[in-house]
Amino acid sequence: MNLYNFIGVIAGLAFLVLAIGLTADNPLAFINLPGLLIVVGGTVTAILVSFPAKEAIAAFKQARVLTQPTDIDFERDIARIVGFSKLWFRRQIGQIDQQLEKLDDTFMQKGLQMVRDQQAYEDVMAVLNWKIAQYRTKETAVINIFRSMAAFAPAFGMVGSLVGLVNMLQGVDEGAIAAITADMAIALITTFYGLLLANLVFKPIATKLEQRRNLITIKLSMIAEGIAMLQQNRTPSAIQDTLLSFLQGQKLDAVHTKSDSLVSPKLNIKAA
Repeated sequence: MNLYNFIGVIAGLAFLVLAIGLTADNPLAFINLPGLLIVVGGTVTAILVSFPAKEAIAAFKQARVLTQPTDIDFERDIARIVGFSKLWFRRQIGQIDQQLEKLDDTFMQKGLQMVRDQQAYEDVMAVLNWKIAQYRTKETAVINIFRSMAAFAPAFGMVGSLVGLVNMLQGVDEGAIAAITADMAIALITTFYGLLLANLVFKPIATKLEQRRNLITIKLSMIAEGIAMLQQNRTPSAIQDTLLSFLQGQKLDAVHTKSDSLVSPKLNIKAA
């Protein structure tokens, strides 16, 4: 788990529990199963009705992003592309084929393979741009699901409030004080649950997913730019200088060291 995310989640829960403990005579009154069922059940049902079940289930699995770091290792990708550019510049095709098989990045592997096969520049860029657009579309769909959940949760909180008020009015006619207080608790606590889930769970998840999507899009664009320059037979130094501009203020000196240490020894590059 990312340290700052962990601290943020713990701090938010701690402040909430502390506020309840200082203001409530009975903090357990904030635990209401019927109210929670109304909000959670209604939100999940609305999502399953609004989106295909397959997409909704896949989105729920992405909730773990809240506890994961969003850092992207741009330096490693730059080192890989520069390493392949050195091999391509020297026309060491055998070593290129060996390293392509070891790549764990399917996007980079596809682009480099197309360059290796000497396919047309337009075809290479069309495939890479399509893959980037496909990734953005997929991630945006997941983000929209959590944005929708953030909108549905408070709405079903209000639904729970109306249910509690209706039951409470019936209790007034019957004179059942105990039932009135229980229904009033449901009426208020469901709104509390809806706002809490929307602002402490669903919106943060959507924001984290959006940050991850933007970073990975920059990464894929950087890789596509490097592959395009490789296709145009630009020199390794020109490719590296261009790709370094994507880092925007990060520690760039480490890239030069990593490019030489990760690429040259590993690929056993020999002068042509």
